[in-house]
Amino acid sequence: MSASSSSGDKNAPKVLRIGIVQRGKIIDEQEMKRRETVSVGTSDGATFTVVSDALPAKHDLFEYDGKNYFLRFLPGMEGRIQQTGSQVFGFEDLRKAGKVVRRGDIDAVVMDDNTRGKVIIGKDITVLFQFKTPLAAPVKPVLPADIRGSLLQNIDAQFTAIFVMVALLQISIVTYARSLPYVEPTSIDQIDQSYQKLIMPDRAPEPPQEAVAENDTTGQDEAKKEEPKKETPKKEDTKKSNQDSEASAKARKEAVAKQVAGKGLLKVLGASGKGEGAISDVFSEGTGAMGDLGDAFSGIQGVDIADGSSEGGTRGGGSGEGVGIGDLATSGGGSVESGKKTEVAVKGSASAQAPEVDGELSSAQISSVMKRQLTALRDCYERALKRDRTLKGKIVIRFEIDEQGRTTNIEFEDSMGNKDVLTCIKGRAKYWRFPKPEGGSVFVAYPIVFTPSS
Repeated sequence: MSASSSSGDKNAPKVLRIGIVQRGKIIDEQEMKRRETVSVGTSDGATFTVVSDALPAKHDLFEYDGKNYFLRFLPGMEGRIQQTGSQVFGFEDLRKAGKVVRRGDIDAVVMDDNTRGKVIIGKDITVLFQFKTPLAAPVKPVLPADIRGSLLQNIDAQFTAIFVMVALLQISIVTYARSLPYVEPTSIDQIDQSYQKLIMPDRAPEPPQEAVAENDTTGQDEAKKEEPKKETPKKEDTKKSNQDSEASAKARKEAVAKQVAGKGLLKVLGASGKGEGAISDVFSEGTGAMGDLGDAFSGIQGVDIADGSSEGGTRGGGSGEGVGIGDLATSGGGSVESGKKTEVAVKGSASAQAPEVDGELSSAQISSVMKRQLTALRDCYERALKRDRTLKGKIVIRFEIDEQGRTTNIEFEDSMGNKDVLTCIKGRAKYWRFPKPEGGSVFVAYPIVFTPSS
């Protein structure tokens, strides 16, 4: 190592310059930035890390106590140092001269700013050291003013001209566009197709409908129809002659008889087997199922219609007076009572279970949206429940949420076995909207248990 030092502040305290030589090659060299303790060893915590069996993990070779440096050497280390003057001493010579002191449990030698030398560790490691004046801080070079040039000289004229022209053109276009009056479009046809966006809102769930269950009574009619009230004709001031009154009354009687023939009960009362009458559809075949109806009409004197095209059958036992409906009044027999209607509200419950989510959306986000859809899903179930009161089961709705938050690829795992419920749910699931996932599509399995509650 050269003993010469670079130019610097001569009054500044000198610092150590250390080099590590192993097997004849310099493996490390450092100039300390300040006066401090320098260590060597095999661990990364040492100032100089050296692989050697002769060194501990960390050994403070050059110890600084804030005022002086001490060279601390272990047993087995050899070295030679030169202090003020030209005489060189070995460690044994220093012990004999009484210049070795104890630092803790290790021998040490006090060094001044002119000390230099070497320490031999083991068979292949040599530490070279010396003190030198620290280098002065480098001065930032400053170019002369004529070389630096001015701000205008550093501007590219061609680039500046193009930039100004483009800026003026853009400012003019924006100013002109903002000066034009804006006309609010009144229909979607006035908007360019590239800016049109059709938004399909979520369909509001239909309110559940209450089914009305009717109590069937054997041999009774479904309901009594209210007879229209007859309006009493106003009395005319001038009375018609008796002949005109009889003729008009007879004509009305014949017209009413023709209208009534072939309608209602008068057409089907005589059916004794399979026929076209409505009674055969309501009261089964033949007269065997008409017990209560026969009691109700037991007092009828008979109905004889002039048209003989209808099939003969059960007729009244008395003699008829001709065509008419005025003789239908009964003199006795059973009465027909209508069954009472009872309104029964069909209700069902839909309880959601924890969803399975594969994607960036959380289970809480999926459940938050699906809770708003449970009413519509329960309505699909209640519609089918009106037809089958024992309908119940579990449906797992599997669907995919695309990057726009829409539902696609809707599938079901069904233990209920009702296609109407699945069709209704699938029709409503197409309009569900979820938060847009950032990491691609999200796959969801949402289980719901449907049970009747009434």
